[in-house]
Amino acid sequence: MADKSAADENSILLERIFQIHESPCKVVLAITGGGAEVIGELLRHGSGSATVLDAAVPYGMKAMDRFLGRKPEKYCSEKTARSMAMVAYQRALELSKGSDGSADLDVIGIGATCKLKAANEREGRKHEVHVAIQAYRETGVRTLELTADRTREEEEKIAAALIFNVLAHHCGVPEIDLPNGIGTKDGIGTGIETAEGEREREKIFEKYASVSGAVGDLLRQQSCSPESPCETAGVARINFDEAIDTEKSPEYTKSEEIKLVFSGSFDPCHKNHVFMAKRASKKYNSPVHFEISLTNVDKPPIDFISLDQRLDSLRKYKREAFMGGVYLTNAPLFLQKADLFPNSTFIIGADTFNRLFDAKYYGGIEDTAAILRSFQEKNVRFMVFHRKSIKMSVNPEVLEFCEIIPVDEYEDDGTSSREIRRMRENK
Repeated sequence: MADKSAADENSILLERIFQIHESPCKVVLAITGGGAEVIGELLRHGSGSATVLDAAVPYGMKAMDRFLGRKPEKYCSEKTARSMAMVAYQRALELSKGSDGSADLDVIGIGATCKLKAANEREGRKHEVHVAIQAYRETGVRTLELTADRTREEEEKIAAALIFNVLAHHCGVPEIDLPNGIGTKDGIGTGIETAEGEREREKIFEKYASVSGAVGDLLRQQSCSPESPCETAGVARINFDEAIDTEKSPEYTKSEEIKLVFSGSFDPCHKNHVFMAKRASKKYNSPVHFEISLTNVDKPPIDFISLDQRLDSLRKYKREAFMGGVYLTNAPLFLQKADLFPNSTFIIGADTFNRLFDAKYYGGIEDTAAILRSFQEKNVRFMVFHRKSIKMSVNPEVLEFCEIIPVDEYEDDGTSSREIRRMRENK
């Protein structure tokens, strides 16, 4: 493939930029530094406000922590890029709200985190780029590990082009060629030499997950929070025998009889979760229904790739006698879950129990008496599994609503979702 001249490349880029501006797509960009020149490129030719709603460059670690609302497990990773895209998407929803409070369907968030060439860097340090996109019904991520020896400026251009292409792809605009033919079938001059003398090309790895409109609406709708009434919360029921990107998810009504609800993140579901579910199902002679809130109190909402992974960890138990339905909500607090699932017993662990009746957990807008009264009105109870590593502070007045399963009846071997994730990442 003959090299294009700089003038030809600039002409093609400009054409693509204006095609993006003519599309209905509107974006909030969040970029950690590498590739940030794409922001200026989208704005400096005019009409940038047709596409760019906002842009953030959380460059330092403290800035990133504040942007995400928590410290990420890794600052440069696919998962962090997805979290950044989700925060950007939430910002885009807010900025696109009309007078009726509804958000635009065409808004997206893009997050990009890079590890590029640095001065006096250690030998063997990876150079990588992760670009994620969050849209109404889709999460996507592209990852590129740079193996060739390049200048920082060259790597910046590659990162910027990768970010641009993620945006262009979503807007239905042809992508531009990455420098040095990266990601193309006949790319040359890239990668590292193999033992046979052939050049190993640098490849772009992609991952996408789609959901139904009912699930997408859980993020578009105003989520249930201490500042918003529970009536705004939504529920989507998942059928494991169908893909979650089916056009219409089964509807859920409060008239359905649900005796047991196991609320959690299930990232992933593990054997201790299964033991708790089996124990509760046997005691109440009823299936356990699992609930995952896409929205959280203190961290970004769950993206659809992560949701897929969590559902996969539950799906393998779908034929088990204890397994009931799986429900997605946008209600992160138990006062809100009680409104969605009245007349139910919630299965919880000791760590959740310790903050369940704490007014601080609800933003301080409810006192303990009001919380207890609300659970009583909804006829909600709790089955609490004690854990060896957690001390429980049991107020006598809450025992009316709770059954405490003693630690010697719970096969708690210390397994946790966090530890499982850490072991997977270190493989």
